[in-house]
Amino acid sequence: MEALEAPQAARIILEAVQQTLDAAIVPLRQLAIRQAGILKLELILRILLTFLPESTDPSLYIDFLHDVLNRSSSNIVDEITSYESEIADKNAIRQVRKLHLLPLADPQYLYEDPVDPFTLFLLHQAHRIDAETGSLPFVLCLIQPFLSHSEHLRTWAISTFLPLLRLDYEYYPYNGPTHSLEAFEALAGNNAIDSLLFEAVHKTDGEIKSKLDRDLRGLVGPWMYGTNTRKRRKLGLDCARTSSVVQYPIDRGQDADGGAQTSSGWAHVNEWLLELSLRDFPRALEVMAQWDGPRDVDYGQWDDDVRPVEEAALQTLTAHYAQAGLAMVYTADDSSASTLEGLLQILHRVAKLMDLNIPPSLTVQNPSENAEISLEFLDTLSRTHLLHNSLLRARNPFTTPTDLSVRLSYLLLESSCILESLGSSLSCKFLAEQSFFGNEADQIAELRKLLYRLQGKPKDQEEWTTALYQIRWLRDWTSKKRGLEQDSSPSLGVFCRVMKTDMEDELLKTLLHSGCYTIAIEIYCKNSPAPISKANLEKTVLSVALACYDGASNGNRTRGGLRKASEMDYFPQSKWFNEVLALLSATHAMSFYSLTLQHGVPFQPVNIRAHKDPISLVGKILDQNAHSYTKLDDLLEIGQNLASAGLSLSIPNHDSVSSGGNTPAQILYVRRRVTAMAIEAALIEEDFDTAYSYVINRLSPPDPLKNPLKTNEPGSLHTSYELNDDISWRAAYQAGCHRPIRQSGPSALRRLEQRMELLSQALLLAPSSALSEVLMVWRQCEEDMASLIAQEAEEEKKWDDRGDRRVPGGFSGDSSPVNQKPREPNRGALNEEAPMGLFDVARGAAAALSKNAFPLRRPRQSGSGNSGHTSHESPLHAASIGGSESGNPTAMDQEGRVRKRDMVSNMVTGGLASGIGWVIGL
Repeated sequence: MEALEAPQAARIILEAVQQTLDAAIVPLRQLAIRQAGILKLELILRILLTFLPESTDPSLYIDFLHDVLNRSSSNIVDEITSYESEIADKNAIRQVRKLHLLPLADPQYLYEDPVDPFTLFLLHQAHRIDAETGSLPFVLCLIQPFLSHSEHLRTWAISTFLPLLRLDYEYYPYNGPTHSLEAFEALAGNNAIDSLLFEAVHKTDGEIKSKLDRDLRGLVGPWMYGTNTRKRRKLGLDCARTSSVVQYPIDRGQDADGGAQTSSGWAHVNEWLLELSLRDFPRALEVMAQWDGPRDVDYGQWDDDVRPVEEAALQTLTAHYAQAGLAMVYTADDSSASTLEGLLQILHRVAKLMDLNIPPSLTVQNPSENAEISLEFLDTLSRTHLLHNSLLRARNPFTTPTDLSVRLSYLLLESSCILESLGSSLSCKFLAEQSFFGNEADQIAELRKLLYRLQGKPKDQEEWTTALYQIRWLRDWTSKKRGLEQDSSPSLGVFCRVMKTDMEDELLKTLLHSGCYTIAIEIYCKNSPAPISKANLEKTVLSVALACYDGASNGNRTRGGLRKASEMDYFPQSKWFNEVLALLSATHAMSFYSLTLQHGVPFQPVNIRAHKDPISLVGKILDQNAHSYTKLDDLLEIGQNLASAGLSLSIPNHDSVSSGGNTPAQILYVRRRVTAMAIEAALIEEDFDTAYSYVINRLSPPDPLKNPLKTNEPGSLHTSYELNDDISWRAAYQAGCHRPIRQSGPSALRRLEQRMELLSQALLLAPSSALSEVLMVWRQCEEDMASLIAQEAEEEKKWDDRGDRRVPGGFSGDSSPVNQKPREPNRGALNEEAPMGLFDVARGAAAALSKNAFPLRRPRQSGSGNSGHTSHESPLHAASIGGSESGNPTAMDQEGRVRKRDMVSNMVTGGLASGIGWVIGL
């Protein structure tokens, strides 16, 4: 300081400052040489740093800097020579003190290791030139001659200045300056990678697209140079250029717990590549195909100045780069053919970089055979390894580049390729989760989705055979056996949790749903050994047939789902298939009738199976189709088929039966119930004659002599139902209670006679608790008949009286013709009969029972007085008349009429008195 404060030294310094301000480099150089004792290295550098205009071309003072640097390194003794100046001594010293020279080290930065003054000057001057002029070529001209001077300068120039120079002046010069040196140095981590590759990623020019690998090689590569040795840090920044997300160990022997011991900036590059594969997979594929990773760096003309990296570190960094490539397999959501082919190229690239076995090309026709994977490797797999933030972690078994991980990735790619060809697009990550961590239910669900998509594609027999082989391969990657034999060994594949029998069931269902019956027969019926047992085969075919039936919208078996169900007739004909055939027949027959359910919903076949009482649907047919009751045989056949179809039948006083309707009780129940429905429909439509015919001919009481064995078995279902038949007597009773509105056809007396005959049959069939109800209606009919007979007798009497008053040959005072009612056949005979009472009803019922119970006994022939009865009179009336004649031959008067008192006397004194004691108690 004393030397500087000397007046002469002050004048020399002021002169050097003045020449520096004027950029007079030559005089300054001469002055520095002459006054080397005063203008020492640090002083002259600070003067240059403070007062030299930044716009001065560095080429003008490069030689001067060389002289100053060489002089400081030599052992020359500094000499202070005399110097004359017009500046006063005191004024010179005062001015020197006010110079405020800048320090060589930039105060904004902290240097952890010692740095020589000349390097500090170059770095500080480079930043000032860039801040004032923004001219990186000036900075290049300043630092390039001195790269060999300092390792710190060389590292800074390669890792910071070279990427920015290439970005703004060589690769994308048309964009102008993008960053200042100060801002560029402040970049760190992912921000730095994004800034360096922004232009290559976001430009749409095709030529720019192809330069992404160039930017990684020429920008990112130099930027990563000396990442771990760089000590220059900007104050206020937290560990610039260090990875804060994923850290990688440099030493292979470290990271025993999967953590990180030493960080590497290349981790951000791998993260960037992984994110790029999600946004733009073709560009990520381009990078993997054209860039070899951290060992592929372009330093340009400064390549000789680069300090070589250890081979072990390069291998570790390359492994991390390859791990990013394997991670792309598990992040790709697209499973198209182009994407899968690109992922296979990445696998080839990884295998080549790491010197592993290169996987073969993808093929869907002949998948890989015997792809063995060790159990020890499978035990290390975890679902957390497939998380996005875990794919790049050290020792992730899915992405760490090894032969097993590459083989596993190839199997997933091959599986995805096969599924894509079969119509199901699934990513490799999803397949990995399904294969190693999915349960049986999830895998069966995915299998069914695949097979459902497969049904919609028409295929020939060869294509189906290939598809079945591929699906079986998807269940087990590691087995050489793809045949139909049973295999109980554990498997590894997309559907490895699915049992082989369950998979074969699903495959069979798919073939049946697709109508490929020939292939199904060839594989599952003719092969030995068969893939599934005969019982499972029958069960599967039955379930498919019923599924087709339930999905049908029309009951016609010649089209739609019923047609498919009807075509499955090759398979074993068991009880279950007979039930399905009966169901199809019933549904087909019902399709010819109009049938609508509640709220106007059209009838569908599935409604039959879902209905709690399918026989009641016959009643709906009768209600919604006029005159359908006349087709009783068709309706009976429908009811019988519904009962034979195994649907639930509720027989009174018996448990619900659902195992086929071929038992006598079920047949009898269905026939009588359908007949009763038809009788009710006929009565609603005022067709009394048809209802009467159905009751007499279809609901007649059972004849014990025709089937004595069944009646004599008290424990049999048939006998039990006969004793509790609640349908037949109600149908007969309902018909007997009906009063026809129209009186066309037979006379009113004939209608009453038919009703009474129906009521007599109801008496034979009804239980004892209902007899009083039937007899009350009978009494009403009896009174109506007595009234009609009395009315007709009165009309006959009036007619006869009028004829008696006439004089033969004379003329009546009433010249108008007499309109006589047309006489019905048998009217005279009916007029001669007396009304029947309750005892007549009992006697008629006993006679009918006697005739049915003892058909071999011939009734006694009546006398000549009974010859007036015609053949169309009711059996009940004939029985009553025959009983009176046989009991008392004199009970007939001369006109053939039975006296009422004689009939009552005979019935009271006869042998039937004990059998009808319940009548007396009424």
